[in-house]
Amino acid sequence: MVSELRSPGARGHCVVIGGGLAGLSAACALVDQGVQVTLLEKRPFLGGRAYSFTDAETGQEVDNGQHVYLGCCTAYTGFLQQLGVFDRTTLQRRLRIPVVDRKGKVGLFSAAPFLPAPLHLIPSFLKFPHLGLRDKVRAGLAMLSIHRMDKEKHREALEGQTFRDWLKQHGQSDRSCDVLWNLITLPILNDSVSDVSAYMGIMAFQDGLLHGRNSANIGYSRVGLTELISDAAKDYITQHGGQVLLGNAATKLIITHSNVTGVDTGLEVLPADTVVSAVPWDVLPELLSPELAADRYFAPANKLEWSPIVGIHVWYDRPVMEEDFLAALDSPLQWVFNKSRIQGLPGPGQYLCVSMSGAWEHAPMAKEALRAMVLPELEQVFPEAATATVERFIVVKQLAATFRCTPGAQAHRLPQQTPVGNLVLAGDWTQTGWPATMESAVRSGRLAATEVVRALDAALSEPASS
Repeated sequence: MVSELRSPGARGHCVVIGGGLAGLSAACALVDQGVQVTLLEKRPFLGGRAYSFTDAETGQEVDNGQHVYLGCCTAYTGFLQQLGVFDRTTLQRRLRIPVVDRKGKVGLFSAAPFLPAPLHLIPSFLKFPHLGLRDKVRAGLAMLSIHRMDKEKHREALEGQTFRDWLKQHGQSDRSCDVLWNLITLPILNDSVSDVSAYMGIMAFQDGLLHGRNSANIGYSRVGLTELISDAAKDYITQHGGQVLLGNAATKLIITHSNVTGVDTGLEVLPADTVVSAVPWDVLPELLSPELAADRYFAPANKLEWSPIVGIHVWYDRPVMEEDFLAALDSPLQWVFNKSRIQGLPGPGQYLCVSMSGAWEHAPMAKEALRAMVLPELEQVFPEAATATVERFIVVKQLAATFRCTPGAQAHRLPQQTPVGNLVLAGDWTQTGWPATMESAVRSGRLAATEVVRALDAALSEPASS
């Protein structure tokens, strides 16, 4: 059956498929423009890959992965402000990253006050205890080259090699790649310098670290990710005249004469003037006919690959960590977050989250094997953990966490416009210029909304057929 719309907006009706950050940002931007929006989400909550769940044993909200944003993520922070939830997050006023190795040597990667970028990083870099003077000098020269580089001018060459190849050409040692360059690359791109393209590695440093004094400031939610986004986004859309249908999956697009006329949910067909597909690239073909999915426009996306993230959640009976978060060198821990402190949880125990990006080695491991590996590592970094009791240990694996920014991958990302005149794409994997981050997802939604409005306005300006 074909459903009845409540009241078409002045600019027409758009069905948004997918309630992740890309679909939500598109829907919120569209309702602001007077477009009637129906958002479909197959799960009973919104947020996509940025969600949380309640742990039955502790009663606490557990994020599916430790998501952070940076000061340069202006689209994401703008989206949080649009929803009225930005004050439920914390953003550093000045970059400060404690970095500790397994021997207990602690360094601090931080921004100096008053100095302009990129000079603001030099004082802490000179004191950084995990690199020798020779490596520091060479790293500084490489940073200067990155800061000055026009990456778009050299895009083809940079996309044709790994970031590690580029770093080696610029005098970086294996130790420098592991201790310095991967410290930033791995959490941002969810892959190591050995696997990401030089283009995206350089982008991460240019935009994330060197662009401005506050561009690398780290931010994170002080509540569970679902609590942060889901209800606020739903309320925003519905209060602006849209509707959100949870537990409703799109099964296919109804396409007639190179235009989408409706979205089939398996129970009904929702008529549409435009459609935003905000689903992953490997789900998109399921919505299309086999012929269209094989079209030379859509087919390149099939060459994209997923990269995994593993999150380890540990509850101790007493505090073992003082910092909000830290990076661990020469350790599988990578990054550890003090969730008790971040979320203001009551004692006497303490809840930590270990975030492992590019977790190819750890994703196949069983829970007990991960426990046997992680707990001794935590004791190395936090000596107090050796005498504390582990009250709860949870593993959350995201095998399909982000797309891989390997050499050549940028050519497989699709733009928002498609050969189907009123079908628009959104998703962090589309051509946003950013890696697979929350920022990229929100940017893609805004780009998609712009294309939808353009298509609807063009349709309204066409003379009516006789």
